[in-house]
Amino acid sequence: MAVPYRLKKAFLNLLLTISSVYFYTIRFVFWFVNYFFRERVYVTPPTDRLLLISATQAVRMISKKEISSTALVESYIHRIEQVNNTINAAVIKLFDSARQQATEVDTFMALADEEDIQKKLEERPLYGVPFTMKDALEVENEIITCGIFNRKATKCDRTAEAIKRLKAAGGILLAVTNVPEVCMWVESVNTIYGRSKNPYDARRMTGGSSGGEGALLGAAGSVVGVGSDIGGSIRMPAFFNGVFGLKPTPGVIPLIGHVPEPTGYKTHMLRIGPMCRFAEDLPLMLRIMAGENARSLNLHEPVNGKKLRVFYMEGITGSPIIQPLEDEMRFALKKAVNFLERKYDIVAQRIELPSAKHVMEYFTLSMHEDTTDPAFNKLMLCTNGTKGEVNCYTELFKYFTGNSIHTLSGIIAGIIDSRDPPFSANHTKDLLYKRDRLKRQVKELLGNDGILLFPSWPCTAMFHNEPILAPFNFCYTALWNVLSVPVVQCPLGLDSYGLPLGVQVIGNQYTDRNLIAIAQVLEEGFNGWTPAGPL
Repeated sequence: MAVPYRLKKAFLNLLLTISSVYFYTIRFVFWFVNYFFRERVYVTPPTDRLLLISATQAVRMISKKEISSTALVESYIHRIEQVNNTINAAVIKLFDSARQQATEVDTFMALADEEDIQKKLEERPLYGVPFTMKDALEVENEIITCGIFNRKATKCDRTAEAIKRLKAAGGILLAVTNVPEVCMWVESVNTIYGRSKNPYDARRMTGGSSGGEGALLGAAGSVVGVGSDIGGSIRMPAFFNGVFGLKPTPGVIPLIGHVPEPTGYKTHMLRIGPMCRFAEDLPLMLRIMAGENARSLNLHEPVNGKKLRVFYMEGITGSPIIQPLEDEMRFALKKAVNFLERKYDIVAQRIELPSAKHVMEYFTLSMHEDTTDPAFNKLMLCTNGTKGEVNCYTELFKYFTGNSIHTLSGIIAGIIDSRDPPFSANHTKDLLYKRDRLKRQVKELLGNDGILLFPSWPCTAMFHNEPILAPFNFCYTALWNVLSVPVVQCPLGLDSYGLPLGVQVIGNQYTDRNLIAIAQVLEEGFNGWTPAGPL
């Protein structure tokens, strides 16, 4: 006999009430323990003027011989050494090679005339500027681990295409930054390099999987960086560390050389993209990494904000496994919406996407759509010579006895991932239909001139280990990977605890320039990246 609709609704409301109490209790307990028993440590603001200019400005100043590449590189080396003991973000330091490359830039600049310099900049638009990248993009002759213990001595035999393009553009790779195990958790912690910490409050998470990158940028230890994003791995760290992060249109930036390389529907979800402190560097980085594909984005075309249609959503509602949106995040969203309304003399429209509450099912299905793809517990043993798979139940016992080479989050992810197939055939068919219907709905809603403002997360940066008890909050970012649309994460200042606030801006495929334009406007209105400081 079918369950009456009213009874179903009453039961769901009860679940949502219990869920709200559960999440509130977790937040309170972690706040209480950390507030009263652990001291807030933060990274002091930079004073070196070279750390306070964008990569775009730096290229311009190097070309005019106002600053040297060596001076810029040395400033960032000094800053990394200054902050890394606090945040543990840079795990591989390529300082010697960076200094050598900077010297070569300065030697050329000393002998070149204006015509030579202009030609060089046309060929190498990032000439002399240092950049950093997450520990999941291959670099020839370097050890890139993806947080996997068994890769800690494995050197790469190639360089990821996106990194190759940045180097060819004159960028100087300065450091590689920390990630979680197999890049599949919202905290950047592994058993090789340890845990990365938030520059605004070292008691808190940096996000994942580009968490080390986000932390280093937020601490002004880098000006531009490279992340990757399959469920929010660029946008979560960008949000928690107060910087910009772009998940671009699928297919624009090649995924060659990413560890692990995606297959099946994951190729529609995983994106490599730029992370930076200054919004004007987003198009510069995107143009370089996209190469010829940048033409499809029309990045040079101006955007008329008055002609954009603006929508907003107040988070994901109706799911008992996802934390409700906290008031401060809602206020930040509304401030951004109100700012755009005043700026462009428009009226934003609030919308709801009821089927978004099933995002965790959509995400799980999408991650398992390719049945030939290695399971998570096999990726945990990912080296050139290691075969087999990790018994995650055995590893769980070993973890609690202090004998596992894996993280608790990695082991739990392996247990969850081991259910294959994750859904019955009928349920899979139903979910595929709902997912693709939602995809069409968003595409039709946004068109070529629509943007959607959406909360970055239900709350600001959590304390370390708190996400283990709220593991599905990443659905706020993962939803847009499932739907294969570009998204930019924008900082909106700091909250009352000195933590970054932010908002996601979503557009249709190939409308990345609209998102970048809005990021630049929000930077003007909310001052963009704001260094950490005392409360």
